Amino acid sequence: MKIDQLFNPRSIAVIGASQNLDSINGQPIAHLKAKGYAGQLYPVNPRYDEVAGYRCYPDIDSLPEAPDVAVIAVAAKRVPEAVRALGEKGSPFAVILSSGFAEAGEEGRAAQREVSETARRYGMQILGPNCQGYMNIADGIHVGFGAPYAMSFPKGGVSLTSQSGAFGNSILMLASEEGLGFRRYLSTGNESVTTTLDLFEALIDDSETKVIAGYVEGFQDAHRLVDIGTRALRAGKPIVIWKVGTSEAGAKAAASHTANLGGAMALYRAAFKQVGIVEANDVGDLADCAKALLPGRLPKGNRLAVVTISGGAGIAMADRAADVGLALPELTPQTVMALKEALPDFAAVANPLDVTAALLSDAQLLKVTLQRLADDPNVNMIALALAAASGALAAELAREVVRISEQYQIPILVAWNADERANAEAYQILDDARIPRYGSPVRCARGAGALWEYARAKQRLDLDEDKQPLRINQPEAQVLLTGRQHDLTEFESKRLLAQYGIPVTRERLATTREEAQALAAEIGLPVAMKIQSSQIPHKTEAGGVRIGIPDTETVGEVFDEIMHNATRYAPEALLDGVLVQEMRKRPAITLCE
Repeated sequence: MKIDQLFNPRSIAVIGASQNLDSINGQPIAHLKAKGYAGQLYPVNPRYDEVAGYRCYPDIDSLPEAPDVAVIAVAAKRVPEAVRALGEKGSPFAVILSSGFAEAGEEGRAAQREVSETARRYGMQILGPNCQGYMNIADGIHVGFGAPYAMSFPKGGVSLTSQSGAFGNSILMLASEEGLGFRRYLSTGNESVTTTLDLFEALIDDSETKVIAGYVEGFQDAHRLVDIGTRALRAGKPIVIWKVGTSEAGAKAAASHTANLGGAMALYRAAFKQVGIVEANDVGDLADCAKALLPGRLPKGNRLAVVTISGGAGIAMADRAADVGLALPELTPQTVMALKEALPDFAAVANPLDVTAALLSDAQLLKVTLQRLADDPNVNMIALALAAASGALAAELAREVVRISEQYQIPILVAWNADERANAEAYQILDDARIPRYGSPVRCARGAGALWEYARAKQRLDLDEDKQPLRINQPEAQVLLTGRQHDLTEFESKRLLAQYGIPVTRERLATTREEAQALAAEIGLPVAMKIQSSQIPHKTEAGGVRIGIPDTETVGEVFDEIMHNATRYAPEALLDGVLVQEMRKRPAITLCE
């Protein structure tokens, strides 16, 4: 799905537009006008001649062109007809703000099905119903209702989707306060047509989106999760998901909110782990993970060196690091010796490394410390806790962090909680260099854990894709498979396995009673006998399986019985014959019935 036209529309229609610009169906026009939207804006409502200075059209048919995006803000019962009219007009995207659909009972579910079927018939993509809109934050195009649509947000590389409208707005605002910059934001609502995973897939192709984040109550198309996650991993686009509805009560609430079914969380987590999707559990956690992933510097392993000017911060960081799967390795003897020569005698040279408050008066100590750690083969990334360090030295400390990270290409994450105004220059140096910065050591360690979680999945993918598949050419197997229109029978399947050197039981196919008796004597009694037909996959149900047949006379009787049973079970089936098999005395692996 291509979404450039959605985010940079040349024209937008608001169906059900109101002259009351504070109302839900008036706010989209008010926000677009206030943000200086430069495209064509078409209010649609037969009650008005103009809305907010724009000509108002009586209906969709009277519009001068097919709008790139149509915002639908009418009563639920009128929405299906609006979608149909937009489809006939040729509009590619619609945003349905109206509620009262699948989240509201059977009548609403029927209306939502009608919307979905109509949209698909015309090839339309739809956000909603029961959503609040979307924002192109990078270009200031805000299409929707609610106070956040009148606001401005810091620009950056995170694109966020949310299945909750109002709560999604809160996530956007809170994450912005945490220091995240955003590119796109989409409220998806009931996802009648366009799903969260559709949008994830489209955002993978957006070169300026560096991290994809989502608030998810449930996936209607969860079977696509692994494929899309793998594609994102291959493209170097980390995905962070806050998945709610993990409890019984939460799952029920999700079903009534946006009609999304939660699903088994164990399955979600298995899929997340497989493709490196980082699971968050709150707004702050989502922000912490995204901050770590945005720079794109990935560690080669999970070994973290912790540097602090306070022993307490080091302990807290070590505890959290262990929780998120990180190891604090011992430093090499060479590193320990070099640090002891450079640091004060009372510094605790270990991991965590407490360089003490001496660092606050000498930036050279930080330079030496970071260099030695970056050179240590046991260290894959560094977490630095500078507490409330500020003053004239702060900017110099920040520059050293940036220099070492860039020179050694090692991830460095910083916990620094000095006053924002007093440390504005130092913080800006880190932010400009995309050094992740946190307010607490614990959250800094969480960011490092997310970084390793994603890096580990990417390493696994790279190893898998570097493996050369085993190629074996067996002409007889190709002959067996050429022109097949039905499943292989057990006899044919085992012939195929045998072509590749996989041992199978001794067996032959008999087409007559006499042939079955002769084969049984040749193979050795007792034997098993099974009907063979590609049109009878369940042989036992057809009365087509007998085992432990002791003598040749009984073999003949069983042959006649099996053929009779199969003909009665499936009169139209083509019967290949009866498979006569040896009875194995030791356990074997069953590959097929």
